[in-house]
Amino acid sequence: MIILRYFVRSWYGKPWLMMLMAATSAFLITFYTTNQSLASSLTLEKHLIVFAFSFVLMLFAVVPIAYVVFTLDRNAYLSQHEPLRYIIQFVILVYVLGAVALRVVYKIYFVLFGVDLQQAEYFERDFTVVMFCLIMIQFYYAIRKERKMNSFRKRRIMLMEVQLLQMDRKLKTADSKHNELIRKYESELAELKGRKQRLRTNYEQLSIDENRLKACLKEAAEQFVVMIGAKDEWVRIPQVAYFHLKEGSARSKLVDVRLLDGREGTVDMDSLAKIEKQWPNLFFRAGRGILIQHLAIKDQYKEDGDCIIELFGKHQERIKVPAEAYDRLLKIKEQWTRISQKEDGR
Repeated sequence: MIILRYFVRSWYGKPWLMMLMAATSAFLITFYTTNQSLASSLTLEKHLIVFAFSFVLMLFAVVPIAYVVFTLDRNAYLSQHEPLRYIIQFVILVYVLGAVALRVVYKIYFVLFGVDLQQAEYFERDFTVVMFCLIMIQFYYAIRKERKMNSFRKRRIMLMEVQLLQMDRKLKTADSKHNELIRKYESELAELKGRKQRLRTNYEQLSIDENRLKACLKEAAEQFVVMIGAKDEWVRIPQVAYFHLKEGSARSKLVDVRLLDGREGTVDMDSLAKIEKQWPNLFFRAGRGILIQHLAIKDQYKEDGDCIIELFGKHQERIKVPAEAYDRLLKIKEQWTRISQKEDGR
């Protein structure tokens, strides 16, 4: 019943189509097998009755033909083996159905009209026309099936082309988004790498600055002996204003020192180079014969073309230094300002 329902809904089982093929076949059977002209044959009541009977009989033949062709076309195995399918179709619809149709026609004509068709004048022509109609109907279904398949293929190709175009657009859009994301991530990655490099550089600089501060604190905590007059006294680095060499200091292998409280003394070192090497972070060489302690510097400025360094302490001494030493001191001061700002930022 399900197959029959599909058959009725398909183009094989269109009622108007089967009626048209039955009418065409009845027309051929009725008017082709007579020896009279078509115009005169149309007015004969006998021929009209034969046409009506032929139409009914052919309608009963067309329906099985359509159903058998529909069933064979739906079979998956026979659709892959066309020669076998057409052999089976020929046997069923030409040989078997033709024989059955002729036997039915014989009986109907003999019972209703008392006519034995085998004795009729045009029996052989009638038989030929009936076979031609049965084969013609099958050819029609084969041609229409091929046209349907071609139309289906065209629609399928068009649909696939549309789908391919849509997929192509989607792929292009996805590719564009992918490239955009790649560029975005590459930019973010480059930014992160730059930030990492900057952080690493800052960390290394901080480490250097931290080590320098630790070294400064360590140096600032050290003590050394200063001979003030006839008395030795332990002095810390922050108490020193500067070391310097007086005339005759080189012979005695002593270095003079000035403290922030205004006192002067000597240390048992034979050169400023040794002092500078021992406390490299807290002393600044302002000239050939003087080492100034950084913490003792109050200000630096230029006055009447001279470069002046003013010190803390009791006397607030003003020392004249070369321009080169003055500029170098400015750079050192900027470095200490930067380090102090970083410390404050922590």
